[in-house]
Amino acid sequence: MKYIVTPWDNFCRIFELPGRFPSGYCFGGGHPCNFQLIDWFYPTEVSQAAVPKEVWEKEVGPVKDQDVEYDHEELKKRLMPFLKEKTYVKPGRTYLFMADFGMTFLFSK
Repeated sequence: MKYIVTPWDNFCRIFELPGRFPSGYCFGGGHPCNFQLIDWFYPTEVSQAAVPKEVWEKEVGPVKDQDVEYDHEELKKRLMPFLKEKTYVKPGRTYLFMADFGMTFLFSK
């Protein structure tokens, strides 16, 4: 899958998933479970991601978007060594990478 990343959606979050998920059917509205937000960062080289486009343009005038196309597997391959070096990544746990531009994947140490 290919993703177009702009300066305005170049953002991701890392969640640690629970060790065990609730069991049983979810027909009654589901079962609560905690995902721990443990990190966030800008996963690509696209700039100006820290400020919403409307705020940025109000300060500096119109900004030309710098759209960059990324292949899912290539970007994941590039990010994995960086993610696995993080001190929060514990053996035996699973983590969710979730980017505003639509890319998601699970990883573990």
